[in-house]
Amino acid sequence: MDGVVFRGQKPIEGAKEAVARLVKEKREVFFLTNNGSRTRKHFAEKLGKAGIKVSEDHVYSTSYGAVRYILDNFPGKTAYVINENAREEFTRAGIVCEESEKAGVVVVEFDRQFTYDKMSIAFRAILNGAVFIATNEDPSFPVEDGLLPGAGAIVAALAYSTGKKPVVLGKPEPYMLELISSEHGVRKENTLMVGDKLETDILMAKKEGMKSALVLTGISSRIEAMRGRIKPDAIVESIKDIPSAIKKLESIPR
Repeated sequence: MDGVVFRGQKPIEGAKEAVARLVKEKREVFFLTNNGSRTRKHFAEKLGKAGIKVSEDHVYSTSYGAVRYILDNFPGKTAYVINENAREEFTRAGIVCEESEKAGVVVVEFDRQFTYDKMSIAFRAILNGAVFIATNEDPSFPVEDGLLPGAGAIVAALAYSTGKKPVVLGKPEPYMLELISSEHGVRKENTLMVGDKLETDILMAKKEGMKSALVLTGISSRIEAMRGRIKPDAIVESIKDIPSAIKKLESIPR
């Protein structure tokens, strides 16, 4: 959603109208964000305030992805979660959040209150054998006046200090897409991935056999898309152009 539907807290012009048009055309719209600092309920409410009505089960944040991954692969393990405001996602699912190095799982998300003490607990837990999960490795994200460091900066600090590689759930890894597919029966070959970043959104689409459209309201530029190795199927100025881009892509023979 960052860089596509919003830039910081401000909705991108035309987002509400574009989504409404897609819904009117009977297209199923999902919102997938690498931002794991908030619950999917929070993101659904944020979309609602921007005039985009969406049910919570069509919003996929990496905090929800981490919950599903733990429940499916490490049921019963306690979790030490580094994030801002998404622990409710874990506790609501029955996962016990533990503030100690004895936790069985360490989940690293975006946290503007990240401290050395938090890093030390996570560091010791990982060295004690805890499963190391990163919701994403994004180095930065767009806000109203430019860019800020992303969750990847925190993940990198722990990976470097522990010498351990995390399990990464967010884009460009396929886990979140597989989650949407399994929960809603979405077919990748019939899905368009809309994103603002070549190395995450567009790369995931390419790896998974999906069509992709790059919007120019976030991280990556038109020049980077045209000259780089990761090439989207469409490049548009913003989300407001997506309905028209879909029409054009559908007219191209497979």
